[in-house]
Amino acid sequence: MKMKWKKNKDEVSGNKEKRILTPAEKKKRRKKIIIGVVAVCIVLFMVSRMFAPEVLPMVTVRQAQTATIEQTVDTSGTVKTELKKTYFSPLSAQIAECKVTMGDAVSAGEVLLAYNGEDLKNREAEASLQNEEAYYTYQDTVGKSNADAAEYGRSSHDVEILEQQVEDWKANVRSLKQYITDMNCFLREAVNDGHENDAEEYQNKIDQATNELALREEELADFQSDLSEQKGIKSSTEDSMLTANGKKQIEATKELAALKAEKVKEAVSQVSEGLKADFGGIVTDIKAVEGSVVEEGGELLTIESNEDVCVEVSLSKSDLEKVHEGQKAVVTIVGKEYEGTVTRVSKSATKNDKGASVVAGEIHIDNPDADIFLGVEAKVKIQGEVAENAVAVPIEAVNVGRDGSFVYIVENGVMAVRNVETGIASMELIEIKSGLTGEEQIVLNNNMGLEEGAQVTPVEG
Repeated sequence: MKMKWKKNKDEVSGNKEKRILTPAEKKKRRKKIIIGVVAVCIVLFMVSRMFAPEVLPMVTVRQAQTATIEQTVDTSGTVKTELKKTYFSPLSAQIAECKVTMGDAVSAGEVLLAYNGEDLKNREAEASLQNEEAYYTYQDTVGKSNADAAEYGRSSHDVEILEQQVEDWKANVRSLKQYITDMNCFLREAVNDGHENDAEEYQNKIDQATNELALREEELADFQSDLSEQKGIKSSTEDSMLTANGKKQIEATKELAALKAEKVKEAVSQVSEGLKADFGGIVTDIKAVEGSVVEEGGELLTIESNEDVCVEVSLSKSDLEKVHEGQKAVVTIVGKEYEGTVTRVSKSATKNDKGASVVAGEIHIDNPDADIFLGVEAKVKIQGEVAENAVAVPIEAVNVGRDGSFVYIVENGVMAVRNVETGIASMELIEIKSGLTGEEQIVLNNNMGLEEGAQVTPVEG
């Protein structure tokens, strides 16, 4: 009975001995399986394509919005002073002590350096003596010139009289000589004619005239001597008299000496207690050397105010459309914020290191404090125009064509173009003055170059 059941079980299970496949048969079998799988996949793909909806290009869109747009210009610059003074020595004197060094902060009225007190006294005394010397030289020269002028006037008058006397006496001498000549002629005729009485009379006249001629010639010689003497006096006094220009010159010398003495006196009074700062600031340069004698007008030191300060920035061409004098700004210096005001925009452009044209601007710091450092870099945010409750779209969504600015929008899955009028812009948004209601789906970037009327799938970005 048990043997019969085992036989039946073997028959039911179909238990037979399996045949081992060769490698070639195994390879052929795997190939058939792969081909079958691929065929099934192709069939499934074709079926899905037949029943799947059409795939449209996707565009990134964003809803237009109503926002407050604040136009700003972010830039950077260098902190510099608006008030700078270089001090020069008001007189030539010795420096006794420099009380400050480079980089020191000073306050108004603080002593910067001290002069040698004894040297100051000597300089003042020297200038006073030079003034007195010039004054007495002037008085002496003018007094002598006035005396010479008086003598010149007298001698000129005497020369005029003497010249006339000389001419008169020369005429008398010539007349007497002619008279004597005539009498000699008459004398010879009387002698020849034997007129002894006439001859004696002529001889007496000749003798008298000869005696008078000698007297006249002697007087003429005296007149000529006096004339020569007075001419010499006239010439010498004329040469020593001050001319109008000469008098002006010594007057100027006297006045200059007086001015110098007064100037030195004032300078000594000004620096007798030391050279003092006119305002608070930072010492940025020192030329004075202790113990040295600095000449009048010599450079001593420089102070730059840290109370009147600004930031010097460079503005690009696009910045100029947004920046105007009077605009407010936020200035950040070493992590600390200050209020600022645009006080200057240059009207002349220069080239920066990269060759681009830039315009210099200055932002005055309205609330400076002791934490401000001159020469450091500062960040500046200039606050421009503000548009409140404006229709705004992202800046990258606005395109520019022949007819002006436009944006792409999506309406009911279709691309459309809207011409717009733009206004001010912030770093991210731009104002749309007209052309949009603020409810449109705006295409951020039409990278695929889709044209108006194209069907698309909008995707919020």
